[in-house]
Amino acid sequence: MQILKPSLSAGIGLLLTIPSAYFILINLLNEVGWPGLYNFSTPFLESLGLKEGMGLNINLLIAFGPLLAGLLNLTSVVSLTWEVTQTELRLSFNLLKKWNNWIIIGLGGLCLLTLFLYLMGENCK
Repeated sequence: MQILKPSLSAGIGLLLTIPSAYFILINLLNEVGWPGLYNFSTPFLESLGLKEGMGLNINLLIAFGPLLAGLLNLTSVVSLTWEVTQTELRLSFNLLKKWNNWIIIGLGGLCLLTLFLYLMGENCK
């Protein structure tokens, strides 16, 4: 079942995934010794008037944005049809070649995997 046009769901999915990917990127670069983007983020946000943390909204967007983007794009690339007859039920499961949507699904999955591995590594010592 297609909720949105594939190009629109890819665009919305990219907007939902960017904050999480940026957060992961600047923190990974900071850990390997390139703190440029990490050190730039705080003064930039303060210049926009955000002196305190961004709160629960940004945390929810970082945690659940990639999941929502993946689910939204999955509806654009998966086609499920069924046909019922008197003697059988036929199900057809098709994957469409919409590469923009598959890239967003992959990026969202990679962000979720990275956040999960960080969560497990940080809390299971």
